[in-house]
Amino acid sequence: MGESSRQHRHSHRGTRKKSEQPLDGYAARRSQLTVSQYFEAVELSRSHRQSSKNDDRSKKSSSHQHNGKRRQDKTSSEREAIASISISDKCFRRCAILVMISFLSVASINFIMLPSYMGIAPGENNSKSRWTHRKISSAKANVLPADKQQVFRIGKNFGSKNDNSMRSSQKTSDELKEQEIQTPPDDLKRKKLLYGTKHVPEMANWPPLSALIGNDGNIRDDVDVSGILDFAIIGFGKTGTTSILRHLSEMTDSLSKEHCDLVVNKSGNLLKDLYEDHARRFKQAKRDGEEPEDRLRGLKCPQDISSDYSIFNYAKYFPSTKLIIGIRHPVLWFESLYNFRVTNVPWKEMLPTSDLTRGCISGSQGVCAWRANFHDFLSRLGKTSMSSASEKELLQLGLDKHAKVGPVFLYEVSQLSESGSDGGVRSAQFRTDLKQFLGLQKEIPPFPLVDTSGRFDFLPVVKNQVDRNKIDICQPQHDIIRDVLMEKATLASTWIRKYFLQSDEVFVSSREHFELILESWMHDPCPRR
Repeated sequence: MGESSRQHRHSHRGTRKKSEQPLDGYAARRSQLTVSQYFEAVELSRSHRQSSKNDDRSKKSSSHQHNGKRRQDKTSSEREAIASISISDKCFRRCAILVMISFLSVASINFIMLPSYMGIAPGENNSKSRWTHRKISSAKANVLPADKQQVFRIGKNFGSKNDNSMRSSQKTSDELKEQEIQTPPDDLKRKKLLYGTKHVPEMANWPPLSALIGNDGNIRDDVDVSGILDFAIIGFGKTGTTSILRHLSEMTDSLSKEHCDLVVNKSGNLLKDLYEDHARRFKQAKRDGEEPEDRLRGLKCPQDISSDYSIFNYAKYFPSTKLIIGIRHPVLWFESLYNFRVTNVPWKEMLPTSDLTRGCISGSQGVCAWRANFHDFLSRLGKTSMSSASEKELLQLGLDKHAKVGPVFLYEVSQLSESGSDGGVRSAQFRTDLKQFLGLQKEIPPFPLVDTSGRFDFLPVVKNQVDRNKIDICQPQHDIIRDVLMEKATLASTWIRKYFLQSDEVFVSSREHFELILESWMHDPCPRR
């Protein structure tokens, strides 16, 4: 009794609690269904929920497909727009290129059809020529005095090289201006050289540049231009050539920088540089209302002395040009050149000196013992007979080609120094002898001390690196290169004193003192340091 009544009360309480809550869903149906009906209802509910999920998935997939199609349509439309833009851009570029080509074609045709200053008709003899430049007015022609109305200057006329005298029967400037030189239309090198050149025929005594340049861009073989270049400093490097040019530039019309056009066999470029430099000075004198001075003209190129092209170009076009050549003890010269490269090209590592005992290999930066054969390069200037076996035994390079050039002024770099007990006297005598050799009117001032600082010495890091990489050639690690250089110094000293100085076309200052300097080359300079 007690148990059943208790269950009844609990069931009554539970029924009461449940009745208090709203019955919905499965709970409401469960209270009214049998067990079998309940499970059927559960299965039906599950299937209904699964079908609703499937419907949701299908709706989502169809939505994604629709959105993807819209994106695809949008992407395809954008691609079509970009393609149309690129196609139009390509068409525009192609049209622009075609227009440019047609414009350049028309311009080139007009340029070729323009009357040139020079032209040689097919089948016509080149020796028959006449000038075609415009006439010079009488006012411009009389800028210089009447006694100087000759080509370039007095005694140095423009003319044909077929005449053995070179100047005895040459034509005057006025006669040449009435001639015309004709050239074929395919002289592209010549036109390239003359393109953009300033008009210089207005200068008194100077023929037009176009009359002197051949079809290959170089100086013509049948003209004489030797009077345009009076002197040239042709070597050797690190022997004070810059100091000499700096001093001579103040009293001559020298080219300010190095001009090594002859090294690469471009004589026309050198002539163009000389013309333009003279034109600039001529016009400046006219603007200042002054009479143009007839001063010496010169240049500097330390590579000329060791270049095959340069020596033969001097002999061919400038046979009377006076040559200034400096030399130095080969051991000290090598040390100076090596440290010069280290100082001014610090980003390149120099090779060890033991690798530079022969020719200038890759990485040497032009520093090698081969370049210290000063006497071999001097032997090509045509100042000695080169007929005796004893003379040839002193030469090491076997340079068979020789050329006849103008007179040579040879000096040793120590002659420029004002130091020493008699340094001032020796240097003054050297400047006097150089003045007489060139024919200058003014005195050459003393040579100042040369600044040997590098271009990057203002950077402490670079300067420290440079100081570490510089060499002292007297150190034991450089004995190999020093032995090679001492052999060359001995041969050069002997050959220069015994053969080269015997020529009447070789000049030195204070010959006895100069020979004493060369005798010192027979000894290693390191013990005297």
